[in-house]
Amino acid sequence: MNPADGAVTIRRMESSARQRWTLIAVCATTFMLLVDITIVVVALPSIQRAFGAGLSGLQWVVDAYTLTLAAVILTAGALADRYGRRAVFVTGVVVFTLGSLLCGLAWNIAVLDVARAIQALGGAALFATALALIGHEFRGPARFGALAAWGATVGAAVACGPLFGGILTDLLGWRWIFYVNIPVGIFALVVALTRIVESRDENARRTDVAGLLTFAASLFLIVYGIIRGNALGWTSASIVAT
Repeated sequence: MNPADGAVTIRRMESSARQRWTLIAVCATTFMLLVDITIVVVALPSIQRAFGAGLSGLQWVVDAYTLTLAAVILTAGALADRYGRRAVFVTGVVVFTLGSLLCGLAWNIAVLDVARAIQALGGAALFATALALIGHEFRGPARFGALAAWGATVGAAVACGPLFGGILTDLLGWRWIFYVNIPVGIFALVVALTRIVESRDENARRTDVAGLLTFAASLFLIVYGIIRGNALGWTSASIVAT
């Protein structure tokens, strides 16, 4: 084998390894952030007993996460195209992991609700960059395989959330449904910093910060109205105002 062929082989091996690690990191974080939508549901009775929380506070343990995730995800995607997908992904991992730690350490229901919103900010960055990172790293038939693996991860996360929540709550206590995210986050952070290559949309427009914030706030209010409308009444002042 001549030196040129050897160099090509090495580059292909490096590319293949980078693809595998990128897919593993993206699927692991996607699983983590989607599991956290449903994993808390079975732990709510334990959380209520721990804090003596009312129904409204418990409702926000779920809603603070889903509302923030839905409101911020498109904004996170726009920022990733402009400033770099790996940068936004790494930021999402750090924010989600710290939010999970704060959820586990929460000393009252209000702190837990706020920590869930922080988690969702990181989750939005992770979800918004997932397909972009896969699309940049994979080409041709390999891309379809990677997308299939990611899609299977999404389905598994939705199905496994309540099961994992019940097991962790029974064996270790409700705080561990959040602590379990920390090693996954650390692993994903190491992989992202060492294996994932930076990419961005070179044709991305200048970031309209005011527009992005307005859009996120508007989407937050719309989703809030949809989620809380049944509980508060569709004609109540707070729902009509949203």
